[in-house]
This record gives sequence, C-alpha cells and structure tokens, in this order.
Amino acid sequence: MFRLNLKIALRNLWINKGFSLISIAGLAIALAIFILCMLYANYERSYDAWNPGKDRLYRVNYRSEIENVALSPGNMATSSKENIAAVEASTRIQDYWKGSLLLKTNQKDHYVDKVLLADSNFLKVFEYPLLYGNAQKALNHPQSLILSKELSENLFGKGVNPVGEKVILDNNTAYAIDGVIDVARYPSHFQFNMIWRFKKSTSTDFYGNNYYTYVKLYPNSPVLETQVLLNQNRTTLMNAELLKMPDEDKAVFREFIDKNKLYLQPVKDIHLTKSNVEYEFSGNGIGTYLFLMLLVALLVLVIAAVNFTNLSITIAIKRAKEAGVRKVLGAFRLQIAIQFILEITLQCCFSVLLAIVLMELFLPSFNTLADSHIQLEQFRDYAQLLIEVFILLVVLVLLSGLYPALLISNVMPVKVLKGNFSNSDKGSRIRNGLVVLQFFIAVLFILGIWVIGHQLKFMQQKDLGYKPQQVLAIRLMKENGEAHYRQVKNVLQNIEGVQQISRADHIPGEDMGGNSYSVEGKTYSANFITIDGNYTQTMGMKMIGGRSFSSSVPKDTMGSVLLTETAAKTFGLKDPVGKMIKFHGMPLEVIGLVKDFNHYSPEKAFQPIVFQYVRGNPLQYVLVQVEAGQSSKVLSEIETAWHKLEPDFPIRYTFLDRNFETLLHKQAQLGRIIGILSTVTIMLALMGIFALAALSTQRRRKEISIRKVLGASMFDILRLLNTGFIKLVLLANLLAWPVAYFLLKNWLDEFAFRIEVSLFPFLLAAGLTSCLTVLVVSMQSYRTASSNPADALKYE
Repeated sequence: MFRLNLKIALRNLWINKGFSLISIAGLAIALAIFILCMLYANYERSYDAWNPGKDRLYRVNYRSEIENVALSPGNMATSSKENIAAVEASTRIQDYWKGSLLLKTNQKDHYVDKVLLADSNFLKVFEYPLLYGNAQKALNHPQSLILSKELSENLFGKGVNPVGEKVILDNNTAYAIDGVIDVARYPSHFQFNMIWRFKKSTSTDFYGNNYYTYVKLYPNSPVLETQVLLNQNRTTLMNAELLKMPDEDKAVFREFIDKNKLYLQPVKDIHLTKSNVEYEFSGNGIGTYLFLMLLVALLVLVIAAVNFTNLSITIAIKRAKEAGVRKVLGAFRLQIAIQFILEITLQCCFSVLLAIVLMELFLPSFNTLADSHIQLEQFRDYAQLLIEVFILLVVLVLLSGLYPALLISNVMPVKVLKGNFSNSDKGSRIRNGLVVLQFFIAVLFILGIWVIGHQLKFMQQKDLGYKPQQVLAIRLMKENGEAHYRQVKNVLQNIEGVQQISRADHIPGEDMGGNSYSVEGKTYSANFITIDGNYTQTMGMKMIGGRSFSSSVPKDTMGSVLLTETAAKTFGLKDPVGKMIKFHGMPLEVIGLVKDFNHYSPEKAFQPIVFQYVRGNPLQYVLVQVEAGQSSKVLSEIETAWHKLEPDFPIRYTFLDRNFETLLHKQAQLGRIIGILSTVTIMLALMGIFALAALSTQRRRKEISIRKVLGASMFDILRLLNTGFIKLVLLANLLAWPVAYFLLKNWLDEFAFRIEVSLFPFLLAAGLTSCLTVLVVSMQSYRTASSNPADALKYE
C-alpha cells in the first residue's frame, strides 16, 4: 500500500511540476537560511559550554555606586585560592596593553593581535583540550606561551606540532611554545591568538582593578556565601594595607574599601547575557542579537511554509474529484488523508535535502557574513543539527499538510462529482489569511532594512567632534620613551603634507582607563586619556573654554587636566576652567574645556573624559594630521622613514575613519543580514502570489472568457484579477505598520544618537509591495486574459 501511495505521490508531483518546483525550491531556500541560523545559534550557545567545570566557574567583578566593571585587583586570584575553602582553582588574565605583539621565528616575522597574559593556573580553570602539548605542564615556567591553532598553522604550517619551538617576542626574549588550542572549536567569551605567561607576581596589588579574575568552586559550593567570604577576605587584606599608609591618604583609601564590593558573575552567562558591565571583552552580551537573528530566520521560514500550505490547499481542491471517486470506491477518510500527507512529506523531504546542500555551499559565506567559525568536519558536528532538522521536518509536515489533508478527505462525493467543489470558495479564507501573513512579514523586513540603513548612514555621516578622515594613528613599538618620540616627531614633521603631530595612549574606539575623582568632597567616576601637547589641534577637536596643554608650562605635567563637557556636568562644574578637582588626594587644576566627541560608536552617549598630560609617559600612538588629498603620498614617505626610525618593527598604522568603521561593524552586519533576508522574503512572497495567481486565473478561465465576449477590455480583466490580491497586500501593510513602528522604535531607543521614524518608509513599503504584486499577477494573468474566448467556451 505504501508503495502504491508513493507512486501516486511522485506522479502527482510530476503532473504539477511547476507548482511543486515553486513549493520545494521556496521551502528549501527558507530552510537553508533557518538551518544556517540554527548552526549559528548552536555555535554561540557553545561559548564556554565545552568547559567541564562551566557550572562552577565565575568571574570576580566589582561594583560601587558609580561603576560596575569586569575587573578586580591583581592579588584576588591568589588570595581567594589561599583563604577561601570553596575555591578549587583561580586564575587572572589581562589584555596585552599594546594590542599587538611582534613575534619572530626562524622563517618569518608576524604581528599577533588578541594577545592575553595569564598566570600558570590558567588551564586549571579553563580546561581547554590541547591540540598539541601537555595541559599539566603548559605555562609552568615564566618564559612560556600557548598558541591558537590558526596562529600555529600560519607560523609553522598545517599538521606541524610546534611544542618546544622557541619564538622571539618584541625583539627581546625567547619564549617556548607549550601548547596549541583549537580556539574555533572551543570558543570562549574572551578571544586570543596567543596566551603569554605573566612575567611578575601581583600579590601586593590591592588597589588597582586591572585584571580579569576567575575562580572555579568545588561542587555544591554555596555561591552567595562564597561571595561574602570574597569581600571579607578583600576587606581584611586592604585594612592591613590601610595601616601602612600615610594619614593623609587613609580617608580616600577607606572610602574605596567601603564603597567597592566584589561579586561573582557566572562565566556561562557572559557571552549571551547583556549585563552592562564596563571593560567587558568585545563580542559578548549578544543574546538579544541572536534572538533577533533566529526570529528573522523563523519569519522567512513562515513565509515559505505559507507558500507551501497555500499551494497545497489549492492543488488539493483541484484534486477533489479524485478524492470523491476514491471515496465512492470504498476509500476511508484516513486513507485519503494519509495519501495527501505522504505527498506533502515527500515534498518536505526533497526541500530538506536541497536545503542541506545549499547550507553546505553557503556556510563559508555565512561564516564571513556573521563573523563566526562554524565547523562541520566531524560526525558530532552534525549530530545536534540532524536532530533539530528532523524535529523541524515533523513540525513542517504537520503544520503545512494537516489542513489540506483534512480538507480534501472531508469532501462529499455527491457534491464533488457534480463538479461544484473545485470552483467553490472552500479554504479561501485560510488562503487569503496566509497571503496577508506573508506580506505582513515582508513589510516588516522592508521597513527594517530602510530604518537600519538610514540609521547606519546617519551614524556614518554624524559630526563626531573630531576629524577622523585626516588623522593617521601609528603604533610605537620601541620602548625608548620621550627620546624616541622626539626623534619620530622631528622626522615626521618635515614630511610635506603633515600638518600636526601629537600622541596618546588610546585612540577612539579603544577602552579607556577609569579613575575616581573627587570634587568638593564628592567622588565621581570618569574615563581618562593620557595625551601630549597639541593633541586637540591634531585631532581637530574644539576647545570651548580655557586652553590645551603646553610643554612650556611645567605645572601641566600631572598638575592640570582638560575636561569634556560631559565630564564637567558629571562633576557638577558649571564653569570648570580654573576650578580644582582631586585625584587620590592630589589637587588638579582644570585648564580647558573640550567639546564632547564620540570616543565610541554613536550608539553610545558621550562619556565623561579627563585628559591628563604626562611628559615621559610611554604613550603608544603617534597621531599625525595629514593634509586633505595628500594621504597616499604622505603615507608612502612615512613608511620609508619608519624603516630607519624602528628598523626592527614593521610599521603598524590606521586612519581613524577606518577605525571608526569597525565601531559600526555590528550595525553594518545586521543591515547586510536584514537586507539579504528582505530580498529572500519578498521573492518568496511574490513566488506564492505568482502561483496563486496562476491557479486563480486557471479556475476563472471561463469567467474571463465570458467577460471578454460581453466587451470587457484587457485593463478591466487585469484589474479584476489584481483587485483581490491588492486588497490583501494593503491589509497586510495596515496590520504591519504599528508592529513595525513599535519594534523599530524600541531598536532605535538603544542608540544615544538616532534618526526619527517618518511616514515615508511606511508609504514606500505599501507602494513597493503593491506595485510588485500588480506586476507579478498581471504577468501571470496576461496570457489567460489575451487568449481566445472560444478555446474556453467551445465545450459549453
């Protein structure tokens, strides 16, 4: 029986091959998109999930009334393991402050980004399976490091075990490679290409919060109780330090002890949960973004499923006479329903197989688009996916096939055999409702891509408060301090096209340092940037009061500061120039007020920033303002000069406008994804309209012919066939508008600087969907409308 039903199913697919192709292809495209997004969701949920101790692993953060940061003092890792019984292991890590590091092997020189410093207990807390090396011995000696698989293959080649090899870091010291980690297969909330063993202990670092500290608790340890013990331990250690301090510093330090508290954050939640913790590793807190991507993919799948269901209903109605004859010959309702469900299952299986092929083809492009490292190399990579695809297949068959099967199995043979069923409106309400749902989703996508695109354009064109297009940031690699910088400055300022030169420890987009400042007895938190003289002129910033730093004024060195407008408001200073603030009890005079600028992406509000000037401080960036139109020429001369200035270090530079583009990367990525999915959504919706229009005109062929005989023009017939679809499309627009406005308004509210949503995109969406619908329906209907009426009526 099954064999017979299968033959009938295949025969009917071939008879209706045009509509079957639309159904299967449309569903396959949507399934491929959804499967890719499921793979992405599985990958993102795997962050830190591979760690055997993930449920017992916590990061030690601290917070006060004015800040909440992911950092803690350097001694917390050691002291928590020694003094708290619940702590099984602890470690501390830190970003390499220079950002990139020159690594030399016998064969090549290579700049390494994403460098972490860690102590010897790192692999006791983060239990990475090593591709090469022994986890028990790795990082046990000071001059040791661990490489990522990608970096190892870049340096030594694929399949080569580099353990024991020596490399030179920063043209200085030889380090031994202890292990290799496949970072892409074992993702974590921090990213690295290299882990470098700390050079020194921080057992006496009680004050500065400069390290990421992690603790792994013993099984069943009470977390809240351990958190209390952490704070008690910290207070005991810091009170001991307080006794050693001069009396004039004790008040500030005691306030620091009382107002700052440690707390434990589960590591397994860091990547997906947005916690608003400062100094968080980049790329975390993406749970909302992930949910949005899955929701969008689900909407695309819904549109394809609606197409599939609509065509199934329409074809089922066309085959009503077949069902009636089978009932007369003794077939039961269940047998007819099973036959139709089998046919739909067969189409869904074809769609799933085609979707898997498309997924494999487009996975590399998807990885590039989504900045992911999804790998399908081993059977276990497919295991979870196959289970999810099977569940998805069952749901699709039930949702798409159940109603058409019940509809056709419920026909009355007498009514069908009189020829009254195929031309009836049976199922028309559901078909129309599904068309409205399709275009409802399509309108959401159209409005989404318009708003996202214009918000991105607004941020790209916004006045940032400085001139990134003309500023080149060159990273200093030699650590010769002031003398080296003066040499660099003297050489660069003689290059034609160089207008201004300064230096700083951070450039826009990078995390700044944070300090506490006191004004009239009240303590405030603010970011700080250490700069040189001529900084505001080089960056193109506007001074709205006072003056900038000057190397000719001795007290400017650690005796004066500049404030941004937001910093002045934060400190409660209306006319800040000439006022005094304190840093760790040391008085500082405010000598200038800088107009607010966007240090981070425009989605964030202006930050309170304090500029300090320290002569002799090893600031890592030389900032060069270049004359407009001279960038290529100036850059070429700078590169030539750099070979003599830093012969051991290839030049590392970026224009600040390119650096700014990276700040908008997530929004640009979202715009590209929504743009692609919008195109697919509209295509799927129009495919469905095309198929329904074909079936509608075929069903109404005799009616059209009679109207032509009675004098109806081509325009009248096309208007007749388009009117019903246009009404459905306009209804979908009216329903989608308030939903889209609510969703987009909430999305825009996350941006400190944003556009206002006008009526225009809503009217544009209505016009676009209506015009495309008219075009598709008219193309399909024209052939029937232009045919000879006699062909349809000659048998009447």
